[in-house]
Amino acid sequence: MVQNYLLDTPEGIIAIDTGYPGGADKFIRRFVKKAPLSRLKYIFLTHHHDDHSGFLNDLLAVTDAKVILHPLAVQYLKAGKSNEPPGSGYSSWPASLFSKVKKDFSFPPVQLGDRGVVIESEAAQFFEDLGLPVRILFLPGHTDDSIGLFLTETGQLFCGDAAMNAVISVARHTIWIEDAEAFGRSWDKMLALNPKKIYPSHGTPFSPKDLVKYRHYMDGRTLIHP
Repeated sequence: MVQNYLLDTPEGIIAIDTGYPGGADKFIRRFVKKAPLSRLKYIFLTHHHDDHSGFLNDLLAVTDAKVILHPLAVQYLKAGKSNEPPGSGYSSWPASLFSKVKKDFSFPPVQLGDRGVVIESEAAQFFEDLGLPVRILFLPGHTDDSIGLFLTETGQLFCGDAAMNAVISVARHTIWIEDAEAFGRSWDKMLALNPKKIYPSHGTPFSPKDLVKYRHYMDGRTLIHP
């Protein structure tokens, strides 16, 4: 359901998100086949939803990793449930069928303490300050705490749920959107970077040409409220 990406850097491994609650054991088994768990130094949280932060507590318990996140994500993690602000909804009728399958969007609450590194704005480039060619992007729309990573040397863009390439999604739009206008502006921001390939959290990597092709679908889009 969720792609787990690992960036192996001279400063340690950066994991992009975790996954649904209960998935830690499988993640760790697969991780240690590639590197010692001690090399996991950072967990980059693209946003707070249960399929991205569900086993965050488990990884914090067995590593000394820091969590890199948007400031709004802190309160959502403490609450242990996905935020559903007024006006948010599903991006299409096929996407709305997901609500028939999944009813519970809660996850174990997370208290980060001194393990959290809050990125207040795009002026705070944590990874670039470490000397890494990894730029943090604010990509609101899916959620107000959505962020992504752009590898400036290779042009790879890890967008979280700012775009999606799964069977249930339509036109590369994620199934749940809080703010359709902000979602479209985040696509414009990603395109302005001229990325070589986009890596979503759901589905396979795809060409940025798809964002150009489907960008107009978000103009005037009416969301379907649960």
